[in-house]
Amino acid sequence: MVIRKINSLRKTINSVRRKNQISFVPTMGNFHKGHLSLIEYVKKRKDFSVVSIFVNPLQFENEQDLRCYPRTKQSDINLLEKLKVDLIFIPENSFVDKNISIINTDLISEKLCGIDRPGHFQGVATVILKFLNLIHPDKIILGEKDFQQTLIIKQIIKDFFFPTKVITLPTVRDENGLALSSRNNFLEKKKRLSANIIFECLNLLADEIIEDGIKITRLDYYKIKILRAGFEKVNYLEILKEKDLNKLDGSPDKARIFVSAIIDNVRIIDNFPLIRKLSSKNGRIF
Repeated sequence: MVIRKINSLRKTINSVRRKNQISFVPTMGNFHKGHLSLIEYVKKRKDFSVVSIFVNPLQFENEQDLRCYPRTKQSDINLLEKLKVDLIFIPENSFVDKNISIINTDLISEKLCGIDRPGHFQGVATVILKFLNLIHPDKIILGEKDFQQTLIIKQIIKDFFFPTKVITLPTVRDENGLALSSRNNFLEKKKRLSANIIFECLNLLADEIIEDGIKITRLDYYKIKILRAGFEKVNYLEILKEKDLNKLDGSPDKARIFVSAIIDNVRIIDNFPLIRKLSSKNGRIF
């Protein structure tokens, strides 16, 4: 069923809560295989599935970026109905307005993508808080690609005492390793192929860290490698603790490599957990 009204959403959620676990997948639509992996996870567990489609204006830096974001609402609805999603929530435009209360986020939001996207994570956090307050899901299902965003959502759930479990699933990639994203639709074929250098560099850098430790000169080397592949800018390439995105001061098994770069005016973000390389080296698969 497709619901647009908040009162209808509340009524439906209240009626199913007594007999069902509720799993929630927040999206902005324009589905790809990454989104589908989250939905398939829910369906396999036979939870009551709630998927939202809402292009959140609060998380965009400017009006042009908001207008250009790909919207495929009807095909998205058709796909979700085909997948037998129980409830599709598509809020009306009044779901957020100019006078909305914006919640502050912690220091995590001021790092990585938060440095050159002021207000982005506050916008994400505000709308996610609205969803959580309306749906009160038992689980929220998120993708590992947006790792920083996931940490912020976990903090919201903790701070506001929601009894919601966060399930994070691995990044889904194309055949060449590029992390799937709706914004990839803006890339021409040649640029899309060039963007594969991101995952290649993450893998190579992870191997080097496991063998020789972290060397700043190697970070600089891979930034240059990315630029030479056709990227206009590398926003960041850092190795940070998974827990709080602070600088690494111990074992790399608790760290990730984070990268963001611009190609053809499209932001590519990705990350790679070092535990994956460590477990592979030790003959264990996580």
